Amino acid sequence: MARKVIVTVAPVGSIPTRADSPHIPITPDEVGEEVRRSVEAGAAVAHLHARDQATGAPTSDVAVYRSYIEAVRSRCDAVTQITTGGGAVTLNLTPGERIKAVLDLKPEMASLNAGSMNFGRKIFSNPPNVIELFAKEMAAAGVKPEFEVYDPGMIANVKRLVIGPGLLRGTPRFGIVLGIQGGIPATVPDLQHMVASLPAGGSWQAIAIGKDQIPLGAVAAVMGGDLRVGLEDNLYVSKGALARSNAELVEKAVRVIRDLGFEPATPAEARVQLGLACE
Repeated sequence: MARKVIVTVAPVGSIPTRADSPHIPITPDEVGEEVRRSVEAGAAVAHLHARDQATGAPTSDVAVYRSYIEAVRSRCDAVTQITTGGGAVTLNLTPGERIKAVLDLKPEMASLNAGSMNFGRKIFSNPPNVIELFAKEMAAAGVKPEFEVYDPGMIANVKRLVIGPGLLRGTPRFGIVLGIQGGIPATVPDLQHMVASLPAGGSWQAIAIGKDQIPLGAVAAVMGGDLRVGLEDNLYVSKGALARSNAELVEKAVRVIRDLGFEPATPAEARVQLGLACE
């Protein structure tokens, strides 16, 4: 039986705007439809950021997150994952503001950024006390964290601050982010080094930025990992050609996965693999 690879779709993000691509979804209906089409194309997890409905700017408004989750759940059975990092750089949110939607809405998963870094020309602040706080509060809320790691030191942070003290409920899940200015580059050797640094017993996906999204996603599948695609991280389906939808990027990823001899996991299969069905 072919191995099942989990494809996450990140449909909106906090950085790309409609000026960058007219296909960025903003309203609940737009986000819900983008995720539905992506699930039909082979995605299993939806990673969600919130946008102001009037301006399209990133927001931490719990009501917007709620409307997005409701729009997704009314259309498909995607695993819902929301960010605790979106807007931290652009909006200077407090830790409490960043995690409020997670605690109020209790999605199945949430991202947990595992260290501070230069993010482009700004500072993305995730000090040890915030990592510990988010891990404790997610565990209490029954929300599975996905540790977003941008360099090997952040993997060490998770081991020391979360896994070692017993703050993690279930097995660890990592999102290895490659290609952000200030983080580890998007190369195969760098991905291999990151994977070699992971603790045993967990799972991981590659989150490669821009043109490296699909190529490094394919490498991740061969290495036993999963992958994330979507307009949050990459606006182009091929050189110079804007993706017309998130589903188009999912379709491309799924074609590659199947060419490699794997199959995309359904949301139900992803829940089992991620430990959500039994936690």
